[in-house]
Amino acid sequence: MDFLGFLLQRLVVIFIGIVVLFAVQNPHRRARARSQAVAEQTPVMTELAAKLGGSLSGPSEAAAWTPRLRRRSKKYEPELTLTFQRGPWHVRVTEACNPKPMASDALLRYEHWIEVATDPLPQRALRFDFFELSFEDGFVHTVCQGQIRADEIEFLVDMILETLDLMPGVEPGNPPGPQRGVTA
Repeated sequence: MDFLGFLLQRLVVIFIGIVVLFAVQNPHRRARARSQAVAEQTPVMTELAAKLGGSLSGPSEAAAWTPRLRRRSKKYEPELTLTFQRGPWHVRVTEACNPKPMASDALLRYEHWIEVATDPLPQRALRFDFFELSFEDGFVHTVCQGQIRADEIEFLVDMILETLDLMPGVEPGNPPGPQRGVTA
């Protein structure tokens, strides 16, 4: 019995040690993974910004236009923001990271937000087959899971803009303040 008690004590101490080691290492692993994700995504998004005649803002300047998405920034931290103009429409696409996803095996969780400036409209949400558009404070926005995929984002933005073009009473608007970095 003494041997069993001794063995169990050692196993408990080893288990506690492993848990503590994991807890100490996890923030460093997350920070490394996050830095790597930004480093990999930045050149791709910079190329896309150049192609679209827009600009890319990094982690220190990335932000949403929409108040609801800015509030969401408490959980998902904006990392990259692509701002451009498509015809008369001002568009902002923001990639955001949740560095501490709960109830998930993932080290990090990403989503991206697509925002389009419109003339002010009543607040409402419209659900389509592939996305939900929310109208709020002179913007329409949608939230997509995962990181921005440069090969898909133009198609998705064009689909949203075509939908807005077909909606009566929806007109392009101006984003708040100076359009930081957007070239004509």
